[in-house]
Amino acid sequence: MRSINLLPPEAHVKEQARERVARLLLFGLVYLGILVVITLLWQTRVNEAEQQSAAQLDLNLQLELQVADFQGIEGLVTEYDANVALMEAALADDLSWGRILNDLGRILPDSVWLQSFRGSVDTDPTTAAVGSLSVTGVGFDFPDVSAWLRSLDSDRFPAATGTWVTNVSEGLIGEAPVVNFVSQTSLTPAARSDRLETRIPRTGL
Repeated sequence: MRSINLLPPEAHVKEQARERVARLLLFGLVYLGILVVITLLWQTRVNEAEQQSAAQLDLNLQLELQVADFQGIEGLVTEYDANVALMEAALADDLSWGRILNDLGRILPDSVWLQSFRGSVDTDPTTAAVGSLSVTGVGFDFPDVSAWLRSLDSDRFPAATGTWVTNVSEGLIGEAPVVNFVSQTSLTPAARSDRLETRIPRTGL
């Protein structure tokens, strides 16, 4: 049996209009919901970016403070280097005269004694010697002078090399005959002092 619609055509048109309005409202709500979700996502990203920016600003501030501290350290390093250069210039040719005298006293033959001692520093970079030593001494006989020369050129006194006698003569002390002599010695790098190494603190800067 065919159904018969007894409603007037206007009612059907109104029903279709209500359905279209309902669909539009539903579409609008869905679109609005999508906008809300997108807005919340973007707001979350903005908040994260702001937090990262604040953290970066704080890190930059800390780095600036560290740089300021390093500038102070840099000044200390510059002052340290200047002082080191000054000491290196002052002690570049420093010889350990105290050790040299001590070694001379240790190797001095029993039959020889010294009357004068004169040392000098050689700053000429083209020579192997770092200085020279001139000694006036007295022995009981000529073999004593030879013993003195052998002592200076022995391994017991590495600071000296090439010792020779420039003058030797007989004399008297009271009624006892003696031999007076003058000897010259070239000083090797072993005569250098270690004051530069011990007075300059080494750091990791």
